[in-house]
Amino acid sequence: MSFLTPFKEAIDYFRQKVRQPTKHWRDLEGRAHDRAFVIAGATKDAFLNDMKDALIDALKNGKRLEEFAKQFEAIVAKHGWTGWTGEKTPEGRAWRARVIFETNIRTAYAAGRWKQMTDPKMAKARPFWQYKHGFLRTPKMPRQDHVALDGIVLDWNNPIWRVIYPPNGWGCSCGVQPLSRRQLERLGKTVPDETPVLTYRKVKDPKTGETLEVPNGISFGWDHAPGADWASGLIPPELQDELNPLRSASDPLQRRPLRDIAQPSNVGVGTLPEGKPAEYYVDAILALVGAKRGENGAVLIRDKAGYAIPVGEAMFKTPTGKWKSLKRGRAQNLLKAFQALIDPDEIWVDFETMKTTGRQVLRRRYLRFDEKTPAVGVFEWGQDGWSGTTLFPIDDVSSGKREKYIENQRHGQLLYRRPTKKGNS
Repeated sequence: MSFLTPFKEAIDYFRQKVRQPTKHWRDLEGRAHDRAFVIAGATKDAFLNDMKDALIDALKNGKRLEEFAKQFEAIVAKHGWTGWTGEKTPEGRAWRARVIFETNIRTAYAAGRWKQMTDPKMAKARPFWQYKHGFLRTPKMPRQDHVALDGIVLDWNNPIWRVIYPPNGWGCSCGVQPLSRRQLERLGKTVPDETPVLTYRKVKDPKTGETLEVPNGISFGWDHAPGADWASGLIPPELQDELNPLRSASDPLQRRPLRDIAQPSNVGVGTLPEGKPAEYYVDAILALVGAKRGENGAVLIRDKAGYAIPVGEAMFKTPTGKWKSLKRGRAQNLLKAFQALIDPDEIWVDFETMKTTGRQVLRRRYLRFDEKTPAVGVFEWGQDGWSGTTLFPIDDVSSGKREKYIENQRHGQLLYRRPTKKGNS
């Protein structure tokens, strides 16, 4: 397998990624990269668009790192991108171009191969996978944990592949080779090897501060199979187009009603008593994730799409700093509304034009359909990254109006959809 050999599945995987601004490499959890194209520290959509086009060009035409590095320099100069690690020296710039190129191209190839190898016909013909150390190139400094996996053969659907499927770190050149029954026997084996027992280490997420269990031998953020979520169809193909800032938010899309995807509100999530001060309701919601009111009371949580989002009192205040209206039963239903953030049915991202200023902003919408209390959460990208702007239950009197309102929030590009019991949408 070579980067100079393009194939459709790798290109399809990379093309469907939605451009997303980030300030830190851990703004996204590893699996979120199946749907998002990011460059750590890059916040301008036009820059991300040009960089993504350059990588698609490399995939389609089998371009080498040297060719991409020239495009990288031209795009950086065009957009005036500054403040990134490595920009001050030729060696640093070459290193950054290589990291961007190899990380994106290798994960695209890995995702494309996952798609190919998990196809039912392929899985039937070649039902065993063999871990191959140095599949793409022989590393100068082999990682002994990766060497230890070299040659191991497991069933293609062994759950451990979703953890150890390579690449397993920055610069990792390992891969997987599918095998037939006859090929397995040629290796002197009649059955697959025993599933390796993984040991784990504790790593503190530098973005959210949470402590995570990471398998030894696998770099932090790489303990997942690139393309697995994409290949399983969590995002319908018709909703995998590019995110276009100039596209009208009212463009029609063929999709199932949200009520067909939704699940009932979690058992035990009820309402709050009436007649309390606004602070009472805000405190009750924030406490669910360990947040508090006040300037330093917000906390970062991971949403279902793998993004780090801040939850704090700003979601309940107007731009002038006043508490938002909690009339018409909104206060009592805020507990259910909060599920739009922690357990949404869908997450969408789109460019939207502000009515007051005409300025375009990038917004994420968290949607939760409930027959009685559908809810919406909205986050907006700004100078400080994503910030929560509002969270509310839809309180229209008519159930038909409630459903129409939430259906109108489904525009842009879909970042997450609640999996069905079969794992498909």
